[in-house]
Amino acid sequence: MKKLIITPQGEQIVDLTQEELNQMQIENEKYIVAEQIKQEKLAQEKARKESAIAKLKALGLTEEEVKSIL
Repeated sequence: MKKLIITPQGEQIVDLTQEELNQMQIENEKYIVAEQIKQEKLAQEKARKESAIAKLKALGLTEEEVKSIL
């Protein structure tokens, strides 16, 4: 990969160092893990909401009553 360096003397395109490539890979892995955690939390929230709705309906509430609660 390349990077653009801008200085008062002009612009220069250079290769990334191995350290920069390693850091980029670490940041990408952190992002992927964070996105997985986010998706898991959203799925858990959706499951809890669906469970709560099912329980309310089992108690005899109508669809409109459940919606008004939410």
